[in-house]
Amino acid sequence: MSFRYPPEVGLRSLVRLYRSSTILNQVSGHRTFQTAVCTEIGKPLQLISRERAKLEEHEVRVAVKRAAINFSDLLVVQGKYQEKVSVPYFPGTEVMGEVLEVGTKVRQLKPGDMVVGLQPIGGGFAEEMIASEMAFHPAGKGLKLDEGAALLISYGTAQLSLERTAQIKETDTILVTAAAGALGLAAVDLAANVYKATVIGACGGAEKCQIASKYGAKYTIDYNKENLREKIKEITKDKGVDVIFDVVGGEVFEDCLRCLAYEGKLLTLGYAGGKIPKIPANILLLKNASVRGVFWGSYSKKMPEVFHHSVLSVLKLWREGKITPYAGKVFPLSQINEAFQYVATRQSVGKVILDCTKVN
Repeated sequence: MSFRYPPEVGLRSLVRLYRSSTILNQVSGHRTFQTAVCTEIGKPLQLISRERAKLEEHEVRVAVKRAAINFSDLLVVQGKYQEKVSVPYFPGTEVMGEVLEVGTKVRQLKPGDMVVGLQPIGGGFAEEMIASEMAFHPAGKGLKLDEGAALLISYGTAQLSLERTAQIKETDTILVTAAAGALGLAAVDLAANVYKATVIGACGGAEKCQIASKYGAKYTIDYNKENLREKIKEITKDKGVDVIFDVVGGEVFEDCLRCLAYEGKLLTLGYAGGKIPKIPANILLLKNASVRGVFWGSYSKKMPEVFHHSVLSVLKLWREGKITPYAGKVFPLSQINEAFQYVATRQSVGKVILDCTKVN
């Protein structure tokens, strides 16, 4: 099954915000580090040794402790992403690590600081990386490595979607599809534990339903063996749901649309089912309902203050103990190809993480 346009693909559109030479800039010194590289599109990644590059004045060198695998990472190295890359390409966009060195004009970070970061042009699947100071945020005391790597993309996307786009309220009932996946579970966590809405989690399998329940879903639907529309009708007593958070698309999207309450809102964030749905507009008319797309990464260029707010908001929510990112499985960096396959075959629950301190 192929995956098209997941929510995190917006990060790739930020490539022009950073110098394309960050990864391949002038080499200084002789210290080397291990990094994953794509040398041929569609082929397995390799681990190679690279020499350290010289820091520019606004850059930071970080020892990567953990890195999260997102669907966009798979698409790029398979040549299936909308923006093609040239090889050699160094993947990895979402990390947590420790600052090793800072450029002469870096003011907010210092060596020894623990940080979480987003690097749109990649380079995160490595023992260390270089990026602009803008790419990193202080991690906060007590943030576990696996949780830190799993935090920004999924929770940033879900927070912006629920608060800004859906304007979710405590009185709302929300349906989340793929509710045990990285993005879906973040939406369940936020909707139930921050916005105090009633959450229905739709998942494929009993184990995934249990995880969604643990994170705050009051009801769960196993759409491998239960009819989504019938269960929503039963749970809501024919009213329908006020908000739908859909990352699956295809037939699931079409079923969801028919589950909307009067003046309901359906958010479309990705098409993990492999099919982009067509919208029967007459249903929207009859229900006075709306469908809104959420492309989180694009806010960084179009409305950077909104994007920045979503990142700072999830960091604040974590510090307040209101959210708990979930890393379902951790692979050593040396098993990056096995980790990619695990994500591609939809076995994952929560976020899949690479331990970048384990390269052998």
